Amino acid sequence: DQRLDEVKPIVPAALIPLPKGAQPNRLGLAQWLIDPKHPLTARVTVNRLWQSLFGIGLVKTAEDFGIMGDRPSHPELLDWLAVEFIDSGWDVRHMLRLMMTSATYQQSSRATAQQNAADPDNILLGRGPRLRLDAEVLRDQILSVSGLLVPDIGGPSVKPYQPAGLWNVVAILGSNTRNFERDTGEGLYRRSVYTFWKRTSPPPSMSAFDAPTREQCTVRRERTNTPLQALVLLNDPQYVEAARKLAEHTLKSGGQDDTARAAWMLQRALAQSVNDKDQKDIIDLVSDFRKLYTENPDGAKKLIETGDSTIDESLDPAEVAAWTMAANVLMNRDDFINKN
Repeated sequence: DQRLDEVKPIVPAALIPLPKGAQPNRLGLAQWLIDPKHPLTARVTVNRLWQSLFGIGLVKTAEDFGIMGDRPSHPELLDWLAVEFIDSGWDVRHMLRLMMTSATYQQSSRATAQQNAADPDNILLGRGPRLRLDAEVLRDQILSVSGLLVPDIGGPSVKPYQPAGLWNVVAILGSNTRNFERDTGEGLYRRSVYTFWKRTSPPPSMSAFDAPTREQCTVRRERTNTPLQALVLLNDPQYVEAARKLAEHTLKSGGQDDTARAAWMLQRALAQSVNDKDQKDIIDLVSDFRKLYTENPDGAKKLIETGDSTIDESLDPAEVAAWTMAANVLMNRDDFINKN
């Protein structure tokens, strides 16, 4: 009721003006954002792609490119990548391939004491990235390694395993999400991006690995290491079931003796050359659990019945249980849950 000057939609004066002929509407805003002269869009995007691969962006504060944010650690590299992104036709796949095939990315993540002291956060890129996988990536990796992952694209959200009754605590009377009804069949093994998300009660196995609640935009995730994460990997039905399926594949495809099977499982899970020590550790572990489950068939049966996927009845339950435990331990290894 105290109107002064008329206000019209316009872009910030500190940046480039709208492209010639663009209208001050949503289409004009989109054209302005991808104008090759725009100083931010390409830089912000390639910085986030860099962050997804290296764990930290060339601008550490990926959520803030303003005066309160960090300065770029490698400004010339950031500019070059931004120009390359524009010249490629804004091709995200091209940029990811370019970064991942670079000598910088392919360095070993091992660091000497001197490197850790001089550059603990690897700002100078003197070694390859080492970071724990995001919650969704870790779950998808376990499903993929086990052969359970359903890679179909699109479709409705799904509700995989989570503790019963969890939603009741925060449910509103009459809400259509008052009760959690777990999916069956392929719905349990869809990629994590399709998991139904109740913001007041997100999936606990995701939260344990620092997945945001989605109540607000999160550009840069925190990464913690807690005992709860190991408990999820060792005991969550999704992970135990995945270990059992990997065990079944090992017994059917890995060869006829423990040595060949251990090598096959290690190669399948870690995608790297198998060394004698790792192989011996797996063989010794399987030997111990084989003895345990041969003497305790009920325990073996209870273990391999975890999850909804079909059990291969042609395999010895004690043998499957022993290799399931080996797979479960393998999926808890540092080089399985971390990018090295």
